[in-house]
Amino acid sequence: MADTAITLKTPRGQMVEVLRFVNIAAITTGTDKWRWTVTRHSRITDIIVDSITAGSGGTSDIIDIHLNGTTIYTTQANRPTLLQADTGLWTEAGEPEITVLVPGDVLTVDIDQISTTGSALVEVCVITVAR
Repeated sequence: MADTAITLKTPRGQMVEVLRFVNIAAITTGTDKWRWTVTRHSRITDIIVDSITAGSGGTSDIIDIHLNGTTIYTTQANRPTLLQADTGLWTEAGEPEITVLVPGDVLTVDIDQISTTGSALVEVCVITVAR
């Protein structure tokens, strides 16, 4: 899969923050793989996941983002997913339903499912804008 240019449209002058996590080894399942503490009132505008190396095995890789321990994807089918043996941008059937953040909130990356060997060189970006 070829990488796609990512564009972000926000009103002029609005502060954008990118919360970034990079995993260089093959991903493994588990909770709280990475965490960020929110420092300002904001909202999530996008979740972008990219993988340089494909996983191998019989299933897709699936990542979830949790806010204070609860998924932001109330529709579980919307979580970022990478098909087995694929690389590039992970697909997202829909944007997360929970997007409002306040100071002190904690966002975490969970790896819900992997191929037999999970993808490597995975980058997760949570894009927020001040509100």
